[in-house]
Amino acid sequence: MKKQFKLFTLALIIALLQACGGDSASGSSAANVIAKLDTSTPDGALMSVVESIKHNDVKALMQASMSQEMFDKAVAEFENAKMSPSESDKAQFAQMMGLLTADGAVDQLMAMAAPQLEQAREQLPMMLMMGKGMASSAIQASADIPPEQKDTATKAVNAVMDFVGENDILSEEVTRKAISAAVATAKSLNMKSLDELQNMSFDDAMAKAGIVMGGVKNIMGAYGISLDDVLGSIDVSDVQTSGDTATMKMAYKFLGETFKQDVKMIKKDGKWIADK
Repeated sequence: MKKQFKLFTLALIIALLQACGGDSASGSSAANVIAKLDTSTPDGALMSVVESIKHNDVKALMQASMSQEMFDKAVAEFENAKMSPSESDKAQFAQMMGLLTADGAVDQLMAMAAPQLEQAREQLPMMLMMGKGMASSAIQASADIPPEQKDTATKAVNAVMDFVGENDILSEEVTRKAISAAVATAKSLNMKSLDELQNMSFDDAMAKAGIVMGGVKNIMGAYGISLDDVLGSIDVSDVQTSGDTATMKMAYKFLGETFKQDVKMIKKDGKWIADK
């Protein structure tokens, strides 16, 4: 648990900035929508997780996907961890924020990206040709992916590979959109130093994490992928409950393909959460 939640918000922010993440979305609270769901049922609990992600509400996501004991522990660990970010994390964050919030940042970052784009465009066909087979082999060999989910994972990877091959995702136009989203997100975070994290409440930090979540969606949008559309397509059926365990079938659409998988839920401290 400590490994999973240490500097939770910090990890989200740095991960986004390292990837030149996207713009922020509304970040509106999911509470009103979740209040209309019957979260006493396993499918209602699952949909509360979906709605939390749709609304970029990281605190609601944590509450919906954890037992109360797990959530309380995560908050406590965040409070402890936020006081001691490493010097390397501080330097990296300051450097990235400086780049993303500088005057003319989009043009400067485009100039930095241009040589890498040209090289990537030359290498992409070969990478895609080799990628499917390598990814499929890695998925089948992975001990972290349940056997019943390996076919779905392979199908998803293949869909992404096909999408990349059919769309000019490395064009200057697309890259500029992604970089513009990154710049807007950095400005929305309104942070210059990780030291500022020390003075944030948990709720304030989760609001920042919500900006990052919205940014991740927007960078995906720059490349033609809508996570909210995927979430909106989720359909749950065949809910089977037995005591404190439950199973259901979940279907969703992604890149023109329909994916199906089984979901297992467990009741812990009176709350249904995913059985990982």
